[in-house]
Amino acid sequence: MNRSGPVVGLACAVQFIDVVGVTLLVVALPAIQQDLSLGPAALSWAAAIYALAFGGLLILGGRTADLLGHRPMFIAGNAVVVAGSILCAVADSAAVLLAGRALQGIGAAASVPAALAAILAVVPAGPRRGRALGLWTMAGAVGGASGFVLGGVVTELVGWRWLFAVVALVALVAAVAAPGVLPPDRERATREPLDILGAALVTGAAVLVMVGLQRAETSGFSAVSSWLPLLLAPAVAAAFAAWERRTAAPLVPPHLWSLSTFRVGAGTAFLLTATTSGGSVISTLFLQDQLHLSPGQSGAAFLLVSGGVAATSLAAPAVLRRVGTTATLLAGFAVVAAAMLTQALAVALHSLPVFLPGLALTGLGLGLASVASTTHGTTNADESTSGVIGGLLNAAAQIGTAVGIALLLTTATTWPGNGELAAYGVAALTCVGALAAVALSASTRTAAEGTHERQS
Repeated sequence: MNRSGPVVGLACAVQFIDVVGVTLLVVALPAIQQDLSLGPAALSWAAAIYALAFGGLLILGGRTADLLGHRPMFIAGNAVVVAGSILCAVADSAAVLLAGRALQGIGAAASVPAALAAILAVVPAGPRRGRALGLWTMAGAVGGASGFVLGGVVTELVGWRWLFAVVALVALVAAVAAPGVLPPDRERATREPLDILGAALVTGAAVLVMVGLQRAETSGFSAVSSWLPLLLAPAVAAAFAAWERRTAAPLVPPHLWSLSTFRVGAGTAFLLTATTSGGSVISTLFLQDQLHLSPGQSGAAFLLVSGGVAATSLAAPAVLRRVGTTATLLAGFAVVAAAMLTQALAVALHSLPVFLPGLALTGLGLGLASVASTTHGTTNADESTSGVIGGLLNAAAQIGTAVGIALLLTTATTWPGNGELAAYGVAALTCVGALAAVALSASTRTAAEGTHERQS
């Protein structure tokens, strides 16, 4: 019996709802602040703590899924998301809301890598896997964009608490359905121990980066609370690298770092989310503060992003087969760069009709490059590493989101004159840099292959 269809569908539903959680509160924050009487610090943490827990624990979640089993981690992760979502839905104080958001992030960090591992386990390499990964990537990218839409529309129509009720329902259905849908994990002859110290170090490094960037959004990079975590993060990362070389059972299998497919996949995931997530936050500010759209109206505008992502995510597997990964990545980044330039022009002209095509272009480029990134990054994944590779790729995307939002939001709020115009310029330049990096990597690889052939 072919079980791949239900597995892919269930995995994509979880990917969608967990990534939605990153952007779900952006538009709803003013309503939450008013209902719970949150101060600026609590409001900032309400927006950030989910991403901190999610992004910081993804590598640990992925490796734990590889060691303990993907199906148990999928079920446990979704159960934690349900608990966190219920806490958020009934929250009557900042403490309860923050606890719920943290639990949601912890659960997502466990369930998302396990979901990707389930897809890789049931869909063999080839065109079918390409289509499955296209759907997976579409679910994540549409989820990220849809958070703005759902947050605005649901908050305006029935209130922000229903956002969490919907998340809880989807996660509950996923947890209940998993035993009958996901394949059982194969028994292994030996069980490697979990690298607790390595997990603590890599999680600490990721959280320090994201805390520093989150503080930079509100206090600027000159504040001690911003630059101190960013200064400590490389030291903790270096300690992690040193420990991984010494331990007999490293958290991340050493050979993964030598895989060019994985490095390119992680690097492009980081740059894509840095430009598009940061750009989306600036877009929300422009639509509401400058063009005076309501939260529902500005959220609905992001349907253009979701539609663009869906269209190119579905088409991308065929494009990949026809032109290859490098050309697809180049095309995706080129379209995102064009989107940022179009939105910059709209800011200069103060024009909604010019701005909307920029949102559509963002989705088109994001879908195309994201599928190429995920497909390339998981090329060499097997049963023993699919969870940690999924965790690493998603962690790169989450850290990219944090970096992009902090950098572009700081630019938009501190740049003399029109900061939003400058922020889109930074995003466009980042895409140009990514284009150059992908082209250079491809030319270097081609030259190396030519040298190897001549020597043979």
